[in-house]
Amino acid sequence: MKTRPLLFLLLLLPVVLFAGARPPRQPEVRAIWVTRFDYKTPLDVSSIVVNCAKAGFTDIFFQVRGNGTAFYPSQVEPWAFELHGKDVANTGKDPGWDPLQMAAGWAKRYNIRLHAYINVLPGWRGKVDPPRAAGQLWTAHPDWFMVDSTGARMRPTSAWYSFLNPAHPAVRSHLSQIAAELARYDIAGLHLDYIRFPYDYKDVAREIYPRASSAEIMAHSTFSFDPVSRRAMGSSTSRKQWDAFRRNAVSQVVSDLRGVLKASRGPQAVLSASVMADFSAGYTQAFQDSSQWAKTGSVDWLVPMNYNASLYDERLINMKRVLGRRGAANQLVVGINCEGDAREIRRQIAAAREAGCRGFALFAYSHLFENHQPTSKATLLK
Repeated sequence: MKTRPLLFLLLLLPVVLFAGARPPRQPEVRAIWVTRFDYKTPLDVSSIVVNCAKAGFTDIFFQVRGNGTAFYPSQVEPWAFELHGKDVANTGKDPGWDPLQMAAGWAKRYNIRLHAYINVLPGWRGKVDPPRAAGQLWTAHPDWFMVDSTGARMRPTSAWYSFLNPAHPAVRSHLSQIAAELARYDIAGLHLDYIRFPYDYKDVAREIYPRASSAEIMAHSTFSFDPVSRRAMGSSTSRKQWDAFRRNAVSQVVSDLRGVLKASRGPQAVLSASVMADFSAGYTQAFQDSSQWAKTGSVDWLVPMNYNASLYDERLINMKRVLGRRGAANQLVVGINCEGDAREIRRQIAAAREAGCRGFALFAYSHLFENHQPTSKATLLK
């Protein structure tokens, strides 16, 4: 009869040994951002994909929307003028080829996952308006843009965007149409950037309002007090309620785009989002509820842009604390800026691995390849 307690202990032993074990390790994500400024020709696109594959990346975030224009033949937005140079007058001009189709084809050939990467809420950039004939959002749908607390429509600067209002039903429908177009391509997923409110507009607003006081700059940098939002909020003057309303509007866009992507490409398609590395600041200032998106499965990968080298380790620790060990292992792809020293970049990659993250994403292709030739930094990182 003495064998029964011993048998029970033997059966219990695996439970005790593995109770604190790490979650099953997912294959490492080694991603790289390729911005819309990195290509203009078919040869550029093929070179990019080949270089990224040979460098050991598993995923490419390939930008196909910058600010209300498309780098693929879209039925809802005009062609991007950047494919022809810097002249805004070329907005809507067909370049005669499809960058996204070409990138997807080369990615399949080299067995690297391609994600269509879009700036979600930016609607226009620059102080020159697009030609009205192009039907670009800035001229075709001025009521879709955010409005500041003085009642003025948000204006773009020479190098910064004017944002679309995520609370506007027509804006959400428009963005869902874009996602549906992109999901028809042979892509691994959809990558979202600028999925937030423009908390940082105050840093550039003086270009538009040169004589404004500091208080006036803040008034011109607080969004969105448009008619749609005001009707929805009624007579409320509660800062807490307004913040929750704006936060929910951004989260609703994420949910909409996820639904479109998964319905078209299946549950294996990856929805990822670039988010602020400081989750708390993202929540309170940019109305970006990023940690909740991960916890509820609204996004598959969270990609915090952990670009401040002096705060990198502190923020990495906090990300893992907020998401938990399992969340970090499955969903946390740490964004790393490649502008700095290669040794520091290697250290940050090692830290992300040591923390048990799903992987890392490097910003950006242009820092590692010059004229599509690997720089010394790229060689060291490989």
